[in-house]
Amino acid sequence: MPPWVPNAISFVRIALVPLWLALAVQARAVALAGGEVDRPLLVGVLLALGLSDVVDGAIARHFKLTSNLGATLDAVADKLAQVATVTFLAWVPSAAFTPLPVWLWLTLLVRDGALAVGWVLVYRRHRVVHVEHRWHGKASSLVLFAVIVMGAAKAPEVAVLAGSALSLALIIPGSVAYVREGLRQLGRGPSGGR
Repeated sequence: MPPWVPNAISFVRIALVPLWLALAVQARAVALAGGEVDRPLLVGVLLALGLSDVVDGAIARHFKLTSNLGATLDAVADKLAQVATVTFLAWVPSAAFTPLPVWLWLTLLVRDGALAVGWVLVYRRHRVVHVEHRWHGKASSLVLFAVIVMGAAKAPEVAVLAGSALSLALIIPGSVAYVREGLRQLGRGPSGGR
């Protein structure tokens, strides 16, 4: 397996984000005009985003192609997809989607802003940041992904709210753990890798 494959999959994931946004904008316009939304296509692109996340990590681990660059690229692809889709579903509601709560969007914004500032601070000090995916980050991403799919699939609002609350319950302690790790790397220097 060529060593560039997992990173190439991450780049494909990044490219799927604007594709989904374009489809979502089109679906909103169709719904506002009273037309039928092509929901399988919208959900299919989201599922491709999620599946490609699983595949790139599995390939990297199986073929021992893991790297700090790969972990960082994977995290960037995750955060980009999460922030873009949650922003759209929270702020551009229409008959095409079940809106996501704005408080979920705010939580992601604060979390990802803190992670970005931490990354910059550690990088400026040590010229390297070791990104490590932990169970709480994976669990919160999985639940958040399910909430995004429910919003795009126009699931009942009560299900979207329950999923959002569960996502929040995972995001907060996970964020605290990542901040602690960032402070550790900032103070003592980075160790380990993906």
